[in-house]
Amino acid sequence: MSSLDLVLIFFLLLAVLNYRAQHSVLYPPFIFCAMWLLDLAVVRSGIIEIDPVHGNTLAIVATGAASFSAGGLLAGLVPRELLRVHIHLFPPRPEGTPNFLRNTLTIIVLCGLPLIFYQIWQFINLQGGNFFILTQARMVQVEVARSGEQSLPVTMLSYFLMTATSASLLFATEKIDRQFWVVTVVAFLTCILSTGRTGFLILISGLCAIRLLRRKQESLRDAMRLLRWPIALFVALYIGIALTNKNTARMTGGITDIVTYSVLSYIAGPLAAFDGVVQNPAGFMMTTSHTFQYPLRLAAALHLANYTRPPAFDSFVFVPFPINVYTVFKFYFLELGTAGTAVILLFVGFLHSLLYLKAKQGGRFSIYLFARFMYPVLMVTFDDQYYLMGMYLVAIAFALLYFLIGSVPLRLFPVYKQENLSSQTEP
Repeated sequence: MSSLDLVLIFFLLLAVLNYRAQHSVLYPPFIFCAMWLLDLAVVRSGIIEIDPVHGNTLAIVATGAASFSAGGLLAGLVPRELLRVHIHLFPPRPEGTPNFLRNTLTIIVLCGLPLIFYQIWQFINLQGGNFFILTQARMVQVEVARSGEQSLPVTMLSYFLMTATSASLLFATEKIDRQFWVVTVVAFLTCILSTGRTGFLILISGLCAIRLLRRKQESLRDAMRLLRWPIALFVALYIGIALTNKNTARMTGGITDIVTYSVLSYIAGPLAAFDGVVQNPAGFMMTTSHTFQYPLRLAAALHLANYTRPPAFDSFVFVPFPINVYTVFKFYFLELGTAGTAVILLFVGFLHSLLYLKAKQGGRFSIYLFARFMYPVLMVTFDDQYYLMGMYLVAIAFALLYFLIGSVPLRLFPVYKQENLSSQTEP
């Protein structure tokens, strides 16, 4: 029995144990292990040609999963009385107050979408190019990110995508009405315009998490029944964007071969790339920190430290196809070693599981936060997204502002109370 088979069995058992711990598909350690189980199954299947993964690499991955799961167990030991404590930062929304804020946000995203589309269209025309619009938009955004230059259209698209996605998730924590569907459709169109899969994954996974939490139907059977169509939608969108915004002229085979390569290479490729890091760490050492990028950038902005931001895109390796993502483990392993990786994943697993347990108790803000944090745990087999603290803090600030304004009774027009004539006595 090979080391890959042993690790597959280990992850299967660990996934089952994590599911039994909370009987929930939303439990972060279960998602962590389930994603790695899928990844290892694709590697083991041999459907796609990929470089072999060494045993020491698989041991690091298994150790990280065990540490993340241990963090979840520690979170489960926190007294439930502490999780039930509600911190009332803002007064409750007054009864009878109309949905002023929901209507305002809906109007903003509706008016903003044509403006964003026009800005991107103009920027593409200035850059030139004869590709399909989504292909050209993707090329322009990648080039801007690689060069490190600031581009107003790309920046506006990024913040508008965050606004529309956050508004959709916030609306979903309240009620499913006309405003929710309008904002969600705009968020989907913005995700298409962004040409990436990140927006779709944040939006769809967040809405799915909110749906399961609000209905209190988190079992595997309920999740498969309620989420089969959202999952099918994400897969279809993933494949559709891969075929429309990438230049497939150099790919051989028919549509089926191209789709298989596009999907499976993103699933299995990062693990093979990380294996190259483990076997030759000296060849991937960086002169600046990636793991602690956010606090170091903040310190540099305050002139407390000298810090140079790492490149936006990592270097490519061939496994044998080119890839430049190395799973969640690469930078932890290079900067902290195997033991440090286990410690930081223990800490991350504890905090993420604690957030899940808090969201499970109810409360719109905690449910929204957990929905936003579905994205990094779904990406553990692809890249590290837990370090993007700036993006998460902006999303948290947006929600706090939403709840703050929502707690204030705002009206476009004054409302006059009619006197109760029946209670008046005649002289």
